[in-house]
Amino acid sequence: MEVTSAYLYTTNTVPQIFEAIQRAQVPPKFTNAFLQALGFKSTNDRAFINVWKGLGFLDGSSTPTEHYKAFLDKAVAKAVLARQIRLAYKGLFGVDDKAQDLSLENLKGKLATLTGKDETVLKKMAATFKALCKEADFTAVVATEDHVETVTPDTPAAAAAVVVESPALDQVAPRLSGGFAFSHTIYLNLPASRDIAVYDAIFKSLREHLL
Repeated sequence: MEVTSAYLYTTNTVPQIFEAIQRAQVPPKFTNAFLQALGFKSTNDRAFINVWKGLGFLDGSSTPTEHYKAFLDKAVAKAVLARQIRLAYKGLFGVDDKAQDLSLENLKGKLATLTGKDETVLKKMAATFKALCKEADFTAVVATEDHVETVTPDTPAAAAAVVVESPALDQVAPRLSGGFAFSHTIYLNLPASRDIAVYDAIFKSLREHLL
């Protein structure tokens, strides 16, 4: 069905959980005990672990992934979250590329078609999706493939992995007499590498063939 089936029973603590995660060190395992240590002791909060797994921030054994580590950098966290939401809800974005802007009722309708879940579950799934999207920045998403190699904040390609806009977009584009302007946006999904020669070769090729 290409959408995560995990959902929250209540969404009001999502911003606080995110903030607490970013303040804490990366745990060996993201368990109920760790969640409680962060200050979230309600049984309703336990569902967050499955949601975090569904988004790819934890693997099947609750071990934090490279996506989790990237999320700790507040400078790129919202973009990282948006990318993982697109991956976790691929089917939903497949039917509406602006799914993050849908109303709850429209969301439930599309999720019903994709999942076949009952009304009670659909309501929670839609509310969870909206709560997650509220904390994400979809304007900075680059990659939406099934398998994305996340570039962590301390690698040379960190900024390129999450930033869409090119400085060239800030330049004044030539205008035709009719008032129209044309521009091109190039999206780069750079490989994760500590070899600077890799990036030198990529940008040299771009300069020779595109600029």
